[in-house]
Amino acid sequence: MPSKAEIRQQTIKALSAMAVVDRRRASDDLYQQLWALPAYQQATTIATTISGGFELATRPIIERAQADGKTVAVPQTLPKRQMAFHVMDETTTLARTKFGLMEPQDNRVIDPADFDLIIVPGLVFAASGERVGFGGGYYDRYLPKTTGTKVALALPAQQIAVPTWQVDSFDILLDAVLAANLK
Repeated sequence: MPSKAEIRQQTIKALSAMAVVDRRRASDDLYQQLWALPAYQQATTIATTISGGFELATRPIIERAQADGKTVAVPQTLPKRQMAFHVMDETTTLARTKFGLMEPQDNRVIDPADFDLIIVPGLVFAASGERVGFGGGYYDRYLPKTTGTKVALALPAQQIAVPTWQVDSFDILLDAVLAANLK
């Protein structure tokens, strides 16, 4: 059984090597699946991330949700591996963290219980709802506080049928894993 660290390395390598045309096609497919999801259509408050590097681009998600009149919030990392999600709009001040990610520095914080939909980041997603994240445990600590629908968007290199890793008792299952189709 590969370790989570090995799985992370392999997946980052595969995502980084993905052809631009394939990434665009897979990303567009995932966006369309998300926007067709009843949980998205009914949501008024959505949590997502500001993507970086090899990750699925979240700017299209943020812009579409805002255009659809939804409140969008993005995370700020806090001490003790905690997060606060701040409303993302034209007044939000962003700053680069020590991890190289852009995070909000201000604006209203949304209570975890107020999210209708949480788009959960990660590196590998099993169709059955398990995930391998980036290793910080931030979402493992945050997700138990929420009641919103938890969804992941998986590019081809991130998709797996069942976990090939040790699933821990603190791992929170996702409600849905949207899988990109390149056909």
